[in-house]
Amino acid sequence: MKRSSLILLFLFIAVITIHAQRAGGGRDRGGFSLSNLASASTEIPGSLLVPDSLEDRRLSAYRLTPGIGDRYLAPMDTMQLNTAQSTLPDNKSLAVGYLSNLGAPAQTKLFSERKEARDFIFADAYDYYITTPENALFYDTKIPYTNILYTQAGSAQNKEDQFKGVLTTNFGKKVNIGGEMDYIYSRGFYNSNGNKMLSYRLFGSYRSDKYEWNGYLSNFNFINYENGGLSDDEHLTNPDKFIDNRRPEDTKDYPVRYFDTWNRVRGKQYFFTHRYNLGFYRTLEEVNEEGYEKELFIPVSSIIHTFDYEDNRRHFTSDMPGIDTCYTNIYGLDSYLSDRTSMWNLKNTFGLSIREGFQDWAKVGLTAFIRFEKRKYKLPITMEGTESQPGAIGNTNTTQLLDITLAEIYDEFSTYVGAELAKTQGELFTFNTRGELAVIGDDLGELRIEGDIRSQFPLFKKEASVKATGYIKNLTPAFYQRHNHSRYFWWDHSFKNIQQIYVGGEVDLRSTETTLSAGVESIQNYVYFGSDGLPKQYDSNLQVVTARLKQDVRYKAFGWETDVAYQLSSDQDVLPLPDFSAYTNMYVHFKLFKVLTMQLGADLHYHTKYYAPYYEPATQQFQLQWDQERVKIGGYPLINAYLNLHLKQARFFIMAYNLSSQFVSPNYFSLVHYPLNPMMLKLGISVVFND
Repeated sequence: MKRSSLILLFLFIAVITIHAQRAGGGRDRGGFSLSNLASASTEIPGSLLVPDSLEDRRLSAYRLTPGIGDRYLAPMDTMQLNTAQSTLPDNKSLAVGYLSNLGAPAQTKLFSERKEARDFIFADAYDYYITTPENALFYDTKIPYTNILYTQAGSAQNKEDQFKGVLTTNFGKKVNIGGEMDYIYSRGFYNSNGNKMLSYRLFGSYRSDKYEWNGYLSNFNFINYENGGLSDDEHLTNPDKFIDNRRPEDTKDYPVRYFDTWNRVRGKQYFFTHRYNLGFYRTLEEVNEEGYEKELFIPVSSIIHTFDYEDNRRHFTSDMPGIDTCYTNIYGLDSYLSDRTSMWNLKNTFGLSIREGFQDWAKVGLTAFIRFEKRKYKLPITMEGTESQPGAIGNTNTTQLLDITLAEIYDEFSTYVGAELAKTQGELFTFNTRGELAVIGDDLGELRIEGDIRSQFPLFKKEASVKATGYIKNLTPAFYQRHNHSRYFWWDHSFKNIQQIYVGGEVDLRSTETTLSAGVESIQNYVYFGSDGLPKQYDSNLQVVTARLKQDVRYKAFGWETDVAYQLSSDQDVLPLPDFSAYTNMYVHFKLFKVLTMQLGADLHYHTKYYAPYYEPATQQFQLQWDQERVKIGGYPLINAYLNLHLKQARFFIMAYNLSSQFVSPNYFSLVHYPLNPMMLKLGISVVFND
């Protein structure tokens, strides 16, 4: 029945397409408005770019909607304000927990910002640094465009460097190619917590009336030097407890849980989406340079195919003698730690769409699609004929040995059908809804229905908007939440599907520069990592309420930005969250000699105390704290002072990071047992070449 319904939907779209092409006849058939398309909101996925409407732009960037690859405008990195702040991990969210360094594992403390867990959950901690088809930028430029950023912080022993750049250019009107790279190397302020990150992407696009494509290949390699956090927080928070009555002058002397231990997470992705457009040409009143009448192609329908392949690998290893003593259970008695696992995922999506606005009666766009997913995982297994059980360290009589040279293969396959309905033209009323259902395979019954509705209107001579959002999800827990075989953690679970319902809204008033949003989410069968480091499922219902206010104030040279959020978890023992989080940024902004723009100010991050999670290196997950030593973190004002400069196409900055560590109680933990970096100077330069 479900297959028949899908076939009927495809046939319906095909019939409409043929009818519309005949009705168009290749010439003027009224009802299509370039002004309507050009005025489509750039913030709503599905707001299509129109090539002709961008002819006056020297440079533009766009992103793609999931699976079907519709284009929508994306902001460029051209801001003159807050350059220094944009280079900090703390800027990734209103409140974020991370392991001191740029490029280190991180997790937002706002639940509404957390994404669905990847099947390869080891990459979730690096989500801010991984390119995906949803956050990847593509470009259309009449001139070569280059943007290079270099930042440096700390001294020689704890230096932190980042080099990031993008280069792209068009070859004619139809073809664009480019590349980007992000390299981070942090030596770290604490013993054994340095990290190195390298990621790059080669991308391209082609766009003509009838055929268009976007694609890229990307690679990332993250190496994290793990220390497990401080073994005794009081070396930082209560130095009077120790014999010399003071904390060590060098932060690298603070005792840590372990050393000579590394996590390495690697991944590559090949992404390609293309479409063939069916439609007709319409003659415009204006003429081109040769004196001929201009013609505009009106797309009626599109045949879509998207190919997406990703490969991920993880290796956890150590040269530390006695690291086994840090863990309760040991699975196998090999002479050294060397956990390895890998997976790949192949997605093929086929779609057929009716385009919005090609005739008066075509007020919405409709896309139907089918997606095939093939996934394969490799995990270690025990030696033939044995079962893996917790083994005591040094127990030579045990026969439950883990043979890391052997691997167990898990194959999964699923088929999804779905549709997207959108109205992106006009300002008074726009919406976007999308749904998909797994009808065959291992994810049978998995469901996602999400959408938003928005209205824009003038208020006090400036734009205002009201938006409502919501979703219903029935999700299969991530593979590695269900299965994991390693030296210290071994599990195989048959979890129930996770059920989520969310309803929220947002009011944006440009006249007062105020944004107010709120939402409530209900979760059944929530999956989390407990204090023992193992995944667990919460059978009861869990609710999270969130409210957020953003307010900007600008008067002449003075500026004040404020962002505050309140959230309430119905069970803090399962889902601990800070009740209140805030960011404020106060500055003066002015010009010198009519060419040099200066921003001088200070900002502050703050959240209330709560039982923050612990980052466990052996699983790379943010788990609940150990029951025997629960401590609250928070209540610390992270204050940074900065000077941002902008001169023509170059931006410079200098920042004193964590200035508050010099005059506030030194309780600056980002996660439990993981402190922030102490005060340091951070310098940076960003240069744009676009001519």
